[in-house]
Amino acid sequence: MHEIEALTSEALRQLVAGGCDTAVVPFGSIEHQGPHLPLGADAFVAEAVGRGVAERLGALLLPVLKIGDASRHADRSGTLTVSGGTLAAAAFEIAESLVRQGVRVVALVSTHGGNRSALEDASARLEAAHPGVLVPVPRGDLGPDPGRHSGEWLTSTMLALRPQLVRAGDAPAELAAEVRNASAARGAEHLERFIASVVSELGAAITRFRQVN
Repeated sequence: MHEIEALTSEALRQLVAGGCDTAVVPFGSIEHQGPHLPLGADAFVAEAVGRGVAERLGALLLPVLKIGDASRHADRSGTLTVSGGTLAAAAFEIAESLVRQGVRVVALVSTHGGNRSALEDASARLEAAHPGVLVPVPRGDLGPDPGRHSGEWLTSTMLALRPQLVRAGDAPAELAAEVRNASAARGAEHLERFIASVVSELGAAITRFRQVN
């Protein structure tokens, strides 16, 4: 795994020339998560997932785009959002910048469901504009019962990543029972399941892509 902002331009050129032509771009969200979780929970998870995926693929890792399309929560306190069109344009232009460096696979990896439509739009546009480039948007596996928004899944994951930012006892009444089941151990399992599923999905897509390109 290679953090792109830590590389010199020459180091990046040599990596790509040597066959490191896959990049992971993580996308998160800054949004209302209730009184028990930080606004940046999705962004913290995106950072961990992006790093885990890039490590397992031996890929270039870009910084997390922390503000996404959280328009569904725009009326809630603390939410920051951009429109789907703005996010799609940003994703397209970042990915195209990578393509100009010789990158052939740009994985747009999101941990916030509201980003998906915009990222799929960016993927379709980029693949149409640059034949011979793959821009997958993996879904990731949240498990059979991910629960409600800001519920056990995200609370557990944050307990595994940033426990000092979690106030499980402050969860609202409608989430209290679910959040009581949250734990760092479950969060680690959730993260592993999600990262492994993304890596599996990307690995299969990349294998198919390289067979014909």
